[in-house]
Amino acid sequence: MEHEYNAKVGGANLYWNREEGLFQFEGEDVVLFWTKTALKTFIDTIEEVTGRDSARVVMETAGYRTGKIVSSFYAAGGKDIQKVLESLPDIYASAGWGATEFKRLCLKEKRAVLEIRNDWESKVAFEQEKERHGTFLGGHWAGLFSGLLGETIWYKVVDYKADEMGSYKEIELYPSPMTPAENVREHIQSQEQQTIMQLEAMVENRTLELRKMIRELSSPVIPVLDGILVTPLMGRFDQERSDDFIEKALQAIVDHKANMLILDVTGIKEMNTLVLSTLEKVTQSIQLIGAVPIVAGISPELGMEMASKGIYLKDLKCFATLKHAVHYAIALEGMHITRAGNQ
Repeated sequence: MEHEYNAKVGGANLYWNREEGLFQFEGEDVVLFWTKTALKTFIDTIEEVTGRDSARVVMETAGYRTGKIVSSFYAAGGKDIQKVLESLPDIYASAGWGATEFKRLCLKEKRAVLEIRNDWESKVAFEQEKERHGTFLGGHWAGLFSGLLGETIWYKVVDYKADEMGSYKEIELYPSPMTPAENVREHIQSQEQQTIMQLEAMVENRTLELRKMIRELSSPVIPVLDGILVTPLMGRFDQERSDDFIEKALQAIVDHKANMLILDVTGIKEMNTLVLSTLEKVTQSIQLIGAVPIVAGISPELGMEMASKGIYLKDLKCFATLKHAVHYAIALEGMHITRAGNQ
């Protein structure tokens, strides 16, 4: 029949039926792709969607699984494994997968070294301007050997080169616990770890930014009159913030040439050990550089709480309100406040 064609190429059977739109290779339906255009576009799309590293794992896994499928086809009917393997290079060459040859094949050791020239995968990689070899063919032969030999076989590419004149790839196959599933898990864990590290770095950077912002905004030192400064204590304190507060307060006294610093604790709802320690350190430090510390804003409730905890601010001048503390500081400076109409 004119619409039917049969051919035998290198031991492989090909069949076309143009009227029915059929093309078969070794009795199974197949399809043709242009290697440097259609197939390249297909692989490019996978890489664009998944990323190049993930695409390599995808292609390797797909190669392994297709190899297992091929092995089940050739192993059916109890065929001699040695003969099946020896026939495969011609069959794969006939299918356009490259000139394939076993440099070494030992079924007893379940090892082989496979040489492939001008394979489609290398042609695509060259068109993509990649220097690395592909992963589909290695995974495919590993899957094929695993299925035929009944043991997990893995691979490594021991030699590879490709240019405009052609390509050469040497694949070593050997028993191994490694499988595509292990590779996928390792890849996912690697990606997850990388994502976690990126997120941790982002959190750390953001935390540093927030800490810097808090240091800049919290406990500002305000000059109210010549020689008199006020700084509020508010919010929660940790050791880092405590140290920063003390340093900031002392530096402000030096910069403003101040004689007094009023520490306003109105914003402190609970006088815990760290806040008390901060107050003791900052007041002692202020005295050491020759200035006078004054504490303002101790409410009756806070005073009762401090007394119940045995917390006493010894040798410190304390006031209930910031207003009283400012008047006291002004008096110490030998000044007083009068209304404009009383002059």
